[in-house]
Amino acid sequence: MRNSADVTPGARAPAFGIKDIGSPSFGPQIFARRNAVVGDTQTFSPTWLASFRLSFTRLGNHRNPFSNGFDITKLGLPASLASQLFPHAFPEITVTGMSISSSIPNITSGGLLGATDEIIANSSVWATEGTATKILGSHEIKMGVDYRTIQLNGQQTSSGSPVFSFAPNWTQGPNPTAASAAAGYGLATFLLGIPTGSASPVPALALTTKYYALFVQDSFKVTPRLTLDYGLRWEYETPRTDRFNQLTNFDYDATPPIQAPGLNLRGALSFVGLNGVSRNHSNPDYDGFAPRLGIAYRLGNKTVIRSGAGLFYSDNWGVGTTSTIFGSAGFYATTSIVTSLDGVTPIVNLSNPFPNGLVQPTGSKLGPATLLGQSIDFYDRSNRTPYSGSWNLSVQRELPGNSLLEVAYVGSRGLRYPFNVQLNQIPDSDLTLGNTLRNLVANPFYPQISSGVLVSPTVAYAQLLRPYPQFDSVTSDLSDLANSTYHALQVKFEKRYSKGLTLLASYTYSKNIDLNIGQFSGDSVSSGVVQDFNNLHNEYAPSALDQTHRFIGNVVYELPFLKNQHGFAGRLFGGWEVGAILSLYSGSPLGIQEATSTTDAQGGGQRPNWTGVSAKLSNPKVEEWFDTSQFTLAPAYTFGNVARTLGGLRGDSLKELDMTLNKTTTIMERFKLQFRAECFNLSNTPQFADPGLSAGAAGFGAVSAQNNQPRIVQLALKLLF
Repeated sequence: MRNSADVTPGARAPAFGIKDIGSPSFGPQIFARRNAVVGDTQTFSPTWLASFRLSFTRLGNHRNPFSNGFDITKLGLPASLASQLFPHAFPEITVTGMSISSSIPNITSGGLLGATDEIIANSSVWATEGTATKILGSHEIKMGVDYRTIQLNGQQTSSGSPVFSFAPNWTQGPNPTAASAAAGYGLATFLLGIPTGSASPVPALALTTKYYALFVQDSFKVTPRLTLDYGLRWEYETPRTDRFNQLTNFDYDATPPIQAPGLNLRGALSFVGLNGVSRNHSNPDYDGFAPRLGIAYRLGNKTVIRSGAGLFYSDNWGVGTTSTIFGSAGFYATTSIVTSLDGVTPIVNLSNPFPNGLVQPTGSKLGPATLLGQSIDFYDRSNRTPYSGSWNLSVQRELPGNSLLEVAYVGSRGLRYPFNVQLNQIPDSDLTLGNTLRNLVANPFYPQISSGVLVSPTVAYAQLLRPYPQFDSVTSDLSDLANSTYHALQVKFEKRYSKGLTLLASYTYSKNIDLNIGQFSGDSVSSGVVQDFNNLHNEYAPSALDQTHRFIGNVVYELPFLKNQHGFAGRLFGGWEVGAILSLYSGSPLGIQEATSTTDAQGGGQRPNWTGVSAKLSNPKVEEWFDTSQFTLAPAYTFGNVARTLGGLRGDSLKELDMTLNKTTTIMERFKLQFRAECFNLSNTPQFADPGLSAGAAGFGAVSAQNNQPRIVQLALKLLF
């Protein structure tokens, strides 16, 4: 676990000018795993055998918020809001440029000041597998079947329900539509009590899919030196279903049941299991054919050349268990704070951030009228199964001293990866309208809509230019539009155990490019911000997970003196073993964004303009990690020209040495005593977290946290019997 700040259970919460909230109640986090397997192997003849396996796996993840049970009315928020939220916890509060965070993987989403994360989830997998192997001369043929029933029952709230954000755009001037590093201050917005944000209570889901696979494979020994492996796997995962049909799609051609003179309205939510729509959340995808090919050739007695390629299919579940990633709009409702109608003049305050209350889920009973005027998300029925193609070529050479050297090229191409896409961004050409986008015009939907951005008699002109003006944001969850490309040179040296010494060292030189596949909660890398969903081609950039250089070396050595532990002196001084692991990684590429988006594009973010000159400094410091003068804020109503991430501008590299010293002493035939001394980050070398990446915010370009652990020494004594 990597922390940039210590979190002590029972410690008093940081005071930030509202009230003392007392000691938070840190809820338990429990992972429960259960497995059961029964199998049978039958040998029918010396050349024919078969095996059968039935298994059950269950994983439970139960986690409460840190501040579970906290009463938000102590912060001055209305009791009517508290009664509509679950769980009861300290709300997430973020102030641009003044965030308080720590990285606690799978505990909170970044450890923000206040978070309402809660997980009550149980996943179960029933699996039945059968394989048969037949040897026919120089052929070894394998075939088999695989069937699984996969279930996920759970409820997971997001970290910000509610979330209150305080951005500098509400206190910037003299031109409130133009951001700059010297205008606007998030803390000033906080003190004025002008929030943005939302609340999103979520439902519990009971999801099921079924997985089928067939395969056949032949290992053909063509000659004593040449072996071919080839085969074909077909796999099919049924579209997921929910026991209570709480899943949502979008009908792009539907006519919403609402009148808006002058607008050609189209698009409405649709629901599984209703009006002729299948209970399946998507259309079946039967194209899961996955060929495999492998070649091994022995060149002489000490060199082997290997190559292989294949297609590999993933699943459509994405990452996480919250209902919002699956697309269930209507069964949960996001209520966004309507801070302003024109983007300049605030009309709400923190004492009553949701004056009309929270939008209550209506389920599917309103049909195409569901969530009109509000933000929606859904799962597209046409999404297909993600897959990747992988290939490699390697040369292995046996060296003197019982050692091995391997050099390999590895490549892969990922397609149809999941990616949340915002569909309700205005056309890029309309940005030339400039300030006209913020003009208030008559709302053609008034008074037909009772909540959301279309509730007032007037509305910003930009809203009416959106592809689906009857909604706020329209998000296609886990859309199959993302992709990736990876190429790597890999070198491995291995010295197998001999004379008490084992050595393994590996080096990878690689390049990983993707379309905003991003990161998992708890990662400290920056994936950059998508600024234009109308032009996703420009979002293709070095991956947040790209590491140009990566070296790992480990060695274990049994000290030779008194190794056999004969006599008292041998037992006392012999039996020592020392080990070390050296890790050297390049930093990840940095993605620069603007603290406040001024595009008014109704979707995406905004990145600054870049001069084209590398911002990398030869001697970076924590107060100035890169040359911030190479970036300037993009003018209002325009997109910046800097890429989503910059391969030439990276976070801190990792240089870490871990060591262990242990001794095992035989006391009696059945009893052994083991002593271990372990030191992590022996040199106490820090790896700094990414610097501030928001142009226009305080701390831009400066490092404010450490990414790795400081030196840790631990001692252990264990009795083995």
